[in-house]
Amino acid sequence: MDYLDPLQVDALQQFITVTSWPENDIEGAIQMLTVCQWNVELALTRYFDEGPLRPNPNGPPPRPPTPPPVIAPRLPTPTPRTIVPRPSFLTSAITSIIFFPLSVISKLAHTAYYIFAMLFPFLPRLTGLYPANLGAARSQRRSINPRDTAARFIRDFEEEVGQSDVLPFFEGGYTQALDKAKRELRFLIVLLQSDEHDDTTKFNKEVLASPDVAKFIREHDIILWGGNVRESEAYQVANALSCTRYPFLGIIAHTPASTSHPSAMSIHARLQGFLPPESLLANLNTAISRHEPTLARIRAERSEQEAARAIRAAQDSAYEASLAADRERERVREERERIERERAEEQERIEQEKKDFEARKVAYKKWRAAQIKSQMVDFVAAAPQGAKIARISIRLTSGDRIVTRFLADRQTVEDVYGFVDCYDLLHPPAESVTTQGSTTSGGRSFEEASAEKPENYTHAYKFNLVSPLPRVVLPVDKSRLICDEKTLWPNGNLIVEEVEESDDDGEAEH
Repeated sequence: MDYLDPLQVDALQQFITVTSWPENDIEGAIQMLTVCQWNVELALTRYFDEGPLRPNPNGPPPRPPTPPPVIAPRLPTPTPRTIVPRPSFLTSAITSIIFFPLSVISKLAHTAYYIFAMLFPFLPRLTGLYPANLGAARSQRRSINPRDTAARFIRDFEEEVGQSDVLPFFEGGYTQALDKAKRELRFLIVLLQSDEHDDTTKFNKEVLASPDVAKFIREHDIILWGGNVRESEAYQVANALSCTRYPFLGIIAHTPASTSHPSAMSIHARLQGFLPPESLLANLNTAISRHEPTLARIRAERSEQEAARAIRAAQDSAYEASLAADRERERVREERERIERERAEEQERIEQEKKDFEARKVAYKKWRAAQIKSQMVDFVAAAPQGAKIARISIRLTSGDRIVTRFLADRQTVEDVYGFVDCYDLLHPPAESVTTQGSTTSGGRSFEEASAEKPENYTHAYKFNLVSPLPRVVLPVDKSRLICDEKTLWPNGNLIVEEVEESDDDGEAEH
């Protein structure tokens, strides 16, 4: 039996308990359950209908047993025929006339009694008369749901004793009651009755309806299941429990595990026939008292196991919660580190962009300074013939004033902005000449660097050039020549005003 799983072991023990299967033929019970795909109810039905299965272990799968051949009844030895004279027609007519009303009355009375017996099931038990066709109808009644069968038995019992809720009957099948008793470690009392026995009605009214019996069953928390052997399930249970007299009471309880019957349910007492209430209670009390300590011990062991299982479950839950908290803390730490790392990388990228922007800005100013130097009059040998020269005075933000000349017909207003922006490269501080707050540019040497215009760079000026009288802000216009600007041609006076920087000023355009 080591190869069976726990569900199969439980099914096997239930089948063995119900059928009282011999202990030396456990393999036969296993084969019976295997054929029925370990369906206990199907195996029980097949066992009680067809008997034990004896398959050949080396042969093909077992087939349903064939019914025994029907043997024709043996005919009696023929005897010489005696010739009886046939009655005359007159005699037959007179006899028919006399007995015909009696036959009609008999059939009517039988039909009426049959109807009353069907409407009131307790009537045959009171009178002791059981119609033959009623018994046939009951015997041919198909098996129904065990719960409905139990409900009908309880209803018939209460109608017979004239009380309701007399006993706490289990409203279900025998197998369900057996499983419940096994699972909850409770006693199970099986009550089997037969309508054919005269003691049934007396036993129900005088014994089972006794308040002491109901109190005993409720105080000891006993599961009570009852059935009438006219039903298929109760009939099978009666055969399994070897009932010989009715009414029958069997006390079934859990049996400690053994080698052949692990966790089995066994019958501990059989009470058959009519018993007075005092005798019944004494027998029940004796059987229950004898086995109650064993059940109490098993209950305690199971409670300890369940408590230990609950403690382990709580510990596992706490451990899982701790692991979840640790994982959450680790996730938060990694998330914080990731955010800090991304912030540092973003800051590094911004700093690098600023450095690149400043480098492109310096390169642009060097390139622009070289362009301005090649165009302005102060940095060339001589002005072109016929060129228009504009003389512009510019006051810087430092307070210094410079006066310089531009080619008015060739240079634009933007060139004036470029000159002011690159003034520190065109006129380094060490070479500047200041006279009474004025600086006049002319003839300064400028070391040209091989500067090129940086790519992906758009220069923005951080100041405005303003003509004071009237106040006019010159726009940075690359297309407007100086000679076209009245505030600059032929002479101009400008003031440099710084512009407040915003976050996007001076950024490179890609």
